[in-house]
Amino acid sequence: MTITLSKEDRVKKMVRSIMQDYTNATSIACIFVDIQGKERSSKYNFTKFCHFMRSVPEFRSKCYQCDLCGGLETFKNRACCPYRCHAGLVDFSIPVVYENQLHGFIVSGQMVSDDMRIPNLQEQTPWQTDSQAFKYFRSAPQYRYEEIMSASRVLNTLTACYFPYAQDGGSLSYETPVIGGEAHPDDGELSRITRPEIRKTITFIKEHLSCNLSLRTIAEEVFLSESYLSKLFKQEMNMNLMQYINQCRVREAEKILASSHESVDAIGRRLGYHRTSYFCKIFKQYTGETPHAYRKKYNL
Repeated sequence: MTITLSKEDRVKKMVRSIMQDYTNATSIACIFVDIQGKERSSKYNFTKFCHFMRSVPEFRSKCYQCDLCGGLETFKNRACCPYRCHAGLVDFSIPVVYENQLHGFIVSGQMVSDDMRIPNLQEQTPWQTDSQAFKYFRSAPQYRYEEIMSASRVLNTLTACYFPYAQDGGSLSYETPVIGGEAHPDDGELSRITRPEIRKTITFIKEHLSCNLSLRTIAEEVFLSESYLSKLFKQEMNMNLMQYINQCRVREAEKILASSHESVDAIGRRLGYHRTSYFCKIFKQYTGETPHAYRKKYNL
């Protein structure tokens, strides 16, 4: 009797083989997560520190967010770039695409590195006051930048043997997930901003990209005059409010174009542009190409 596996089971079986071979060869931790950042496999070679962090609900939700955001960045940029998670460890992520559908990401890392080339993905969480967590963190493995990059290439190559999505001619069927019901603010960006009024402004903008974001509306939200808000924002961000709003909308449009079949017209409306021609004009100003041309690069 022949047993036919479902698509999901076939993906899980292949991912399991990848992670077993990878961890046996490198001893580096990894896990498979879905497109919501939730765990969908056993934990391979997890450090005691990460076991502890995921046992605490407050920290576990941050772990899920990092796994999701890191995976989406890799998927969008078509390049694997190491990053620091909310707890300060270095991870990297490889997308798993099967039969033109993004199923999730293999996340590897849990490494310590002081290399300044590795960016923070999110604002760091205050776990250092917990003596047990601090003890576990000190036992996490340390790696040089070159070793981290080599490990990411090994995992990428191994994954491509099972899921050669870069050579596939199809288009991905995937809707960009949203954390907490709204576009999630970039915690790394917020951590670099010194003025609380501007932090609040940025959070409001990113949570209301589909709305009519006028200077007056935003100023009322943060309890500042329009002129004073404009001045503060330009000083802090080196661009005016409308430039920043358009930049955020274009970044969000890039993610949607790269990962869904949604029409350009619908994407423009979703991001607050009522005329498709104007949306296309703004998109080209910031990216140098039209939304249609940008999407063609992601017809995997």
